[in-house]
Amino acid sequence: MSPQLISILVLVVVFVIATTRSVNMGALAFAAAFAVGELVADLDADGIFAGFPGDLFVVLVGVTYLFAIARANGTTDWLVHASIRLVRGRVALIPWVMFALTGALTAIGAVSPAAVAIVAPIALSFAARYGISPLLMGAMVVHGAQGGGFSPISIYGTIVNGIVEREHLTGSPVFLFLASLVVNLVIAGVMFVLFGGLKLWAQGAVPLDGTGVTGGAPGRHGTPDSGTPAPPGGATPAGTGTSGTTPAASAPAVSGPATATVTAVAARPEAPD
Repeated sequence: MSPQLISILVLVVVFVIATTRSVNMGALAFAAAFAVGELVADLDADGIFAGFPGDLFVVLVGVTYLFAIARANGTTDWLVHASIRLVRGRVALIPWVMFALTGALTAIGAVSPAAVAIVAPIALSFAARYGISPLLMGAMVVHGAQGGGFSPISIYGTIVNGIVEREHLTGSPVFLFLASLVVNLVIAGVMFVLFGGLKLWAQGAVPLDGTGVTGGAPGRHGTPDSGTPAPPGGATPAGTGTSGTTPAASAPAVSGPATATVTAVAARPEAPD
């Protein structure tokens, strides 16, 4: 059996073991590389290390570390909620927002499964809430991840462009990214038409619960959608209420020396004329 075929079989075994067992694939692949290099290819340690792509390794570590920081400091969560607020009740735009979100995450360095794991639960919850096809939403998330997966700073794009450059082949990182994006965008458009996207577009805008798009938000010093300042203790101001005029005496008394004096004077019976 040729060394090339043995290398391919060992690689398949590495994938199977790492998939079925709780073993780090990278560490297992390092051990397999030394085993194949010394036992099959008759290479020493220096020869094996010479084939290690150090520049590609540094780029991949930097890209994944950047995405880890973006996820740890809340950037990805902020991006999701800010994008949903931009929809402003237009349900038909939600699948496209999920497409763009997942594409942006993979474009800045997220692995496709990680980006899908972040966006898919949010996307499916919106699908169940607003009557969007789960298949449509899932397809938009997956194709969004693939659409941004070959950007010049993504993991897949970095690997492909690095190999092309190392082999002295003609290539364009921008063309690779745009080709993947356009193909997945076309597929997403077809899925949108086939799985009810046009009906969602005809539906128009609806209130989006929990997104801050519709409805009055309570102010810091007042009630929702009103300019009336709220009194201490959360009481309803005198002269306002849901059923007309509320007497000022119905407000709860606030403790304090001045308040106690006013209350005592008001409670004292008036002298007869």
